[in-house]
Amino acid sequence: MPKPIVLHIGEPIKYNQDFYENEFCKRFQVVQNDCPDRATFVQALKDEKYGNFSAIYRPHFQTGGEMGDWDDELISLLPRSVRIFASAGAGYNWADVEALGRRKIWYANGAGASDEAVSDTALYMVLSVFRNFTRAQLAARTCDPEKFTACHKLCATISANPRGHVLGIVGLGNISKKLAYKAKMALGMDIHYYDVVRAPENVEKELGATFHPSLHSLLGVSDCISLHTPLNKHTQDLINTEAFAAMKPGARLVNTARGQVVNEEALVEALNSGKISAAGLDVHYHEPQVSKELAAMENVTLTTHISGGALNTRINFELNAMRNILAVVGEDGGFIGEPFTPVNKKAFEEASS
Repeated sequence: MPKPIVLHIGEPIKYNQDFYENEFCKRFQVVQNDCPDRATFVQALKDEKYGNFSAIYRPHFQTGGEMGDWDDELISLLPRSVRIFASAGAGYNWADVEALGRRKIWYANGAGASDEAVSDTALYMVLSVFRNFTRAQLAARTCDPEKFTACHKLCATISANPRGHVLGIVGLGNISKKLAYKAKMALGMDIHYYDVVRAPENVEKELGATFHPSLHSLLGVSDCISLHTPLNKHTQDLINTEAFAAMKPGARLVNTARGQVVNEEALVEALNSGKISAAGLDVHYHEPQVSKELAAMENVTLTTHISGGALNTRINFELNAMRNILAVVGEDGGFIGEPFTPVNKKAFEEASS
């Protein structure tokens, strides 16, 4: 019996060579996409260049995107044999996962692989917006004794310890649960959260987390908001002028989710007016272009979308995508189970019923 085919998009395996050769390639025949752009990729699908492949494998989230967004045009051209699209990375705003589900194709992301790295980065951002670390770093790097002394004096009058303050979490997933635990245990913060689905009672008890039934209810009590929601049509510009108006005066904002969850113009206005006192942003609305207005503000901590950027994350992204395919596709190319990190479970199950 011929092996099921896996279409590999993006760069080759880098970290898990033994698992790839001794586990993955024993089960599957891997074919590499060599199309440099969307037009040639579309034609390749129409010509059935890759055969009746059973899975799509994207092990590195910074490569394999030469065909652009996975929308209805691409998805409609996939052979009926496809069972799963397994990708590195936590975000999936470039793929219509609901459309994949309607075609009975699982979409599995890299959830779990970046939990420690992203939650650590969010924790750093929380510390920075309370303690004005970016302002102090900028002053120190001038090597100017007068600016050093001035910032030394100023920071003591405008900074606060996070302990006893409310950390409001938007989206209580695996990453933000880790952040909640770290912020509570290490920093002594009170945890509140909003999510469209309330967490089980035992999870709330373990984290000491207070649930809010609406976003604006959470915003009204939080001293610092940390965003952990995927980007989709419901969450784009979620934090807008109305949301900032609902926040406590002097509140702080941290975003390690996706840049377009926060309306950048509204954020600049809220910072300029003093409505919020500081922001920490790892992600940006027009990424990789950073807002020049935000970059000029000493009370804004900025990084280059590196919250998940640890070697451990890359290794596990690559490995977990293979494991997801192994869990779903059998030796005959049919379904044998579910992926470990499904994103479109509801759409898939509705299509299967």
